[in-house]
Amino acid sequence: MTTPVPETVDVLVVGAGMAGSHLALELAQAGRQVTVLEAGPKKPRHDWMSIFTRNPVKGPQAPYPSNPWAPHPEDGGYATFYDQAGPMEFVGAYLRIYGGSTWHWTGFADRLRPADFRMKSTYGVGLDWPVGYEELTPYYARAEKIWGVAGSMEHTWGAPRSEPYPMPPIPASYMDSRVDIALKQMGLHSGIFSHARNSVQFDGRPPCCGNNTCVPICPVGAKLDGSVIADKAEAAGTQIITEAVVTMIHVAPDGRVSGVDVRRPDGSEARVTANVYALCCHAIENPRLLLMSAQENAPRGVANGSDAVGRYLITQANQDTKGVTRDPVFPYRGPQQTSGLIELRDGDFRSSHAAIGTSFMNSGHSGNSDGTDVARELIRKGYMGQALVRELNRIVSRHLRLNSSGEILPDPENRLTLSDEVDSAGLPKARIAYNIDAYTHAGMEISRKINTEVLQRLGSSEITSNEVYLSNAIIGGTARMGDDPNTSVVTAHQQAHQHPNLYILGSSAHVTMPVNAPTLTIAALAMRTAEHILG
Repeated sequence: MTTPVPETVDVLVVGAGMAGSHLALELAQAGRQVTVLEAGPKKPRHDWMSIFTRNPVKGPQAPYPSNPWAPHPEDGGYATFYDQAGPMEFVGAYLRIYGGSTWHWTGFADRLRPADFRMKSTYGVGLDWPVGYEELTPYYARAEKIWGVAGSMEHTWGAPRSEPYPMPPIPASYMDSRVDIALKQMGLHSGIFSHARNSVQFDGRPPCCGNNTCVPICPVGAKLDGSVIADKAEAAGTQIITEAVVTMIHVAPDGRVSGVDVRRPDGSEARVTANVYALCCHAIENPRLLLMSAQENAPRGVANGSDAVGRYLITQANQDTKGVTRDPVFPYRGPQQTSGLIELRDGDFRSSHAAIGTSFMNSGHSGNSDGTDVARELIRKGYMGQALVRELNRIVSRHLRLNSSGEILPDPENRLTLSDEVDSAGLPKARIAYNIDAYTHAGMEISRKINTEVLQRLGSSEITSNEVYLSNAIIGGTARMGDDPNTSVVTAHQQAHQHPNLYILGSSAHVTMPVNAPTLTIAALAMRTAEHILG
């Protein structure tokens, strides 16, 4: 039976992903009455797994089919899901389901570094955040305890900390140790990542058992995702209503938000009013909804007096260098990424070229379908039976892919606007204009040369590097925070400059997108915003 949408609530949160769920959890535990509207459905893990198993495409969106009333990108469909304004194709992947896009994230649980919040002051490029590392430190620590982060104090990736990680680290793979041999010959170093992935049993969830499908789904729930936090929020008293799409935000003459329109899959509509409103529906859906809500009291869109909504869209640049090593490195065992290159992630060089985060991809050449692709090619060449098995094992056991992600400086011309085209729900598509500059390309070329040399030192054949492409995992900046209401959308507490009872949370509020993962920062900022609302 479909849960009816209430007419009036205290705190209304839009989106049951990582930001919305953490905000709801904090507020509910403090006694506030919270209602969360989630556009997509809620399914148990085994249902998503069943879809993934049957889907011949094993990309990041494979277990999570788009729904006509709340569409999201599907593998292979980015070119048409977005109205592409170019010059680069935007391939941002996100989900509209209970728990949000962390269902298919890598599970990296890094804090940002102190310098990441002070790019302009420290390196003379990019922008400074209106909040710093020291202010977020207590919230980082609280989020890590809730998540149960696994990590090593020997590898904090540039983020100072005084307390140990809640769980022992996820160990490096055998493949990582082979890469490390080459790096040491080059005077470089590797380190293990911190993970929101259980290394031991924690919070009723089992330890990682090495299924190697972290992206797109952890079959056993060892990897944390937003549904874990949403469940905690619901247990604390939060009402979560799924399959409820917010299509319009109404603004009163005094500048306060006065209600939102909600549409259900059957076409029925309702209006909800609240004391406090919080948009937590992703860095694409947040600005799209704000712009769709243009009206007399918000002529350029809600919270868009600065014309910054949709601008400063930030992602990361990616490049893969891969080959077939001389000796087996045995990928595809354990989590998909356990270690990475320490160098190039921060330093004075960021004044002239991008920081680069290089990961040793335990998912092999090109993701989960790679073994199938190799088998098809061998069959085409005439291999059959045991000969096929032996040759397949020989090749796949030697696959090595090094993936480098480069930061992209915020640029107001990298932006989301509303398209004249509509999606399956009859709402304007997101039109994306995107390009990357010489600053990013310079960093990516340095990393490509290093990665090529690593493969050469491992005696690899068939070494190739693809063209630089945009990340499908990192999206932010489209409702960025700042002290100046003329150039930003929200304050350091993620409160809209123009509308005192509206908060806009998640990576859309992030000012830059360094190579440390943004998700822990999303959670920390949500906790800080909850404290501000309670105050």
